[in-house]
Amino acid sequence: MNRRGSFTKRDPAATHAWLIGSGIASLSAAVHLIHDAHVPAANVHILDVHSHAGGAIKSCGNAEDGYVLYTGSLPYFHDRCVENLLSLVPDAEDSQKSLLQSIKEFDKESVPETAATTRLMKQGKDGPELAHTKSMQIGPRYRLELIKVMLENERTLGEKSIQEIFDEAFFKTNFWTLWSTTFALQPWHSAVEFRRCLCKHLADIERLNDVKALDRTKYTIYESIILPIESYLRRSGVDFHFHAKVTNLQMNAKEVQTTVSQIFLDDGGEQKAIEVRPEDIVIVTLGSTSSGSQRGSNDAPPTPPQEVKNGDWSLWIELAEKCSDFGNPLNFHRNIEQAAVENFTVTLRNSDFMQRYETLTHDKPGAGALISFADSNWGLSLSVPRQPVCSNQPPDVDVFWGYGLHPEKAGNFISKPMSACSGKEIMTEVLAHLGFPPEDILAKSITIPVLMPLATAPLLARAHNHRPEVIPFQSKNLAFVGQYVEIQDDTTLSMEYSVRGAQLAVCSLMRLPKHPPKIERHLLLNVFDLLGGA
Repeated sequence: MNRRGSFTKRDPAATHAWLIGSGIASLSAAVHLIHDAHVPAANVHILDVHSHAGGAIKSCGNAEDGYVLYTGSLPYFHDRCVENLLSLVPDAEDSQKSLLQSIKEFDKESVPETAATTRLMKQGKDGPELAHTKSMQIGPRYRLELIKVMLENERTLGEKSIQEIFDEAFFKTNFWTLWSTTFALQPWHSAVEFRRCLCKHLADIERLNDVKALDRTKYTIYESIILPIESYLRRSGVDFHFHAKVTNLQMNAKEVQTTVSQIFLDDGGEQKAIEVRPEDIVIVTLGSTSSGSQRGSNDAPPTPPQEVKNGDWSLWIELAEKCSDFGNPLNFHRNIEQAAVENFTVTLRNSDFMQRYETLTHDKPGAGALISFADSNWGLSLSVPRQPVCSNQPPDVDVFWGYGLHPEKAGNFISKPMSACSGKEIMTEVLAHLGFPPEDILAKSITIPVLMPLATAPLLARAHNHRPEVIPFQSKNLAFVGQYVEIQDDTTLSMEYSVRGAQLAVCSLMRLPKHPPKIERHLLLNVFDLLGGA
């Protein structure tokens, strides 16, 4: 028996797959079960406590009341696993094309004439100034320390935070501002996660702000990817069951290996049990980055976060109490103050904001992924995409999105915490950083803030065993997916991570000969010169 457990090859026609959660990880698993494992679509069941698919990747609203884009609504770092998934799903408007083909065709039509030139802004004597980021000259000392981190063994780094490795001055460099706002990293986050980001993305540092083809969808990720995948699965016959909260899993006590025999759920107040046969599989999405999220309005701040360990977290907590191989959810939801992010969506009608933005930054909307304010107490960043962002967006309406990494701090211009500010006050702070006159723009804008207490929880410092393997030790028919599983060398807090985990789960449980593509890591020799000299 190997560490992953010994499987006999399953008969796909006889296999029922129970997918708990309906985020991108479960949707991906369903697609790969049908295409790669040849499980009949009617045998694939998706159970979710929520009313819709998509998990943290969702968007909603309208021009009159304001749009709301959540953190996961906008794209970052889609790679080969996402590309493979999109190649298997037909386009919603033209079934002869795959989603991947349509996205690439749209990219050819919409690619900006010039790449983005502005990534950071600072406050100068005469107002906002563009900060030079083409060369990250951080000096020989930090250069060597970064290289040392990249060479370090993850077991040695253990539960260390980034701030245990670097001094305070490092966190005031342009390099750190660029890196932290791109990956939502904080000084107290995991040194292991920082190392993985460096190993995977450092060679691309000068291009991190470029919007790649897979990242340039026609509308939000929710509309352009999540909804088409859900629609395709429904048409294929996949069984979606919403408002169903899975409360626990029963393990077969007679089995030496971990074998799920029953699924217990609260189905609209009715307690039910689903029998799981030995030939069936169960794939569980662990935790959630959107748990406890609170929405404010243009005139009111979000209410304080609610209890976050219920709902999306309760099943993982129950499972972890049974077996240490199932990880430690407490590590990821106990430090709300270290994981919180506040994002906001701005809806503008008949405003000259976009023209002012282009004049200031020299970039057209959609040319770059982010623009960050290096001096912002809130750690503000904006994503100003190509318009329209939503399919129901009128021609005279513009939408952009932003977030603050430090919602607990007072602003530079609004002297109270971001979390205590209304949408209008947040927009006032943004306009002050940009140097735009607030009166006219504020009158034509609706800003809706969303406080997300666990937005960066997957990045918190952790021990190796705090995240379970996709296939836990001696698991016979159980797999874990999502942002809190352990995938060696890959970087969490991305769609790519969820999709890769789903592919690993399906390939392993169904004993498929194929595997997800290898994670590319750059040789140190290729990145030495990128950090500059003294």
